[in-house]
Amino acid sequence: MAVKIRLARCGRKHLAEYDIVVADARSPRDGRFIEKIGNYNPNTAPATVKLNEVSALKWLFQGAQPTDTVKNLLSKQGVMLKKHLQVGVMKGAITQEQADQRLASWKAERIKMGIR
Repeated sequence: MAVKIRLARCGRKHLAEYDIVVADARSPRDGRFIEKIGNYNPNTAPATVKLNEVSALKWLFQGAQPTDTVKNLLSKQGVMLKKHLQVGVMKGAITQEQADQRLASWKAERIKMGIR
């Protein structure tokens, strides 16, 4: 079964909000899903993303493939970097302390630049 992390539309006409869900690739956009891991509201300035990073990371390690839009959202939240660093820890390339330090410095840099 191919599993995707994708957006499911909710909200009303012209004011769409999206749930970030883990779903079977064959199910329809707003159809059945396995787990809801967050939501995305593009109507606010800046766009609001609420995400359960632990479950998103769990699904990425289990092989779920994010769509392009969700991959961009996960990258901006730091989940894709965290996955990349954890793979390095598992392979023995870096230690867990180094991975935590790199993630913290990345988040500090984003705060310094004013990017949320």
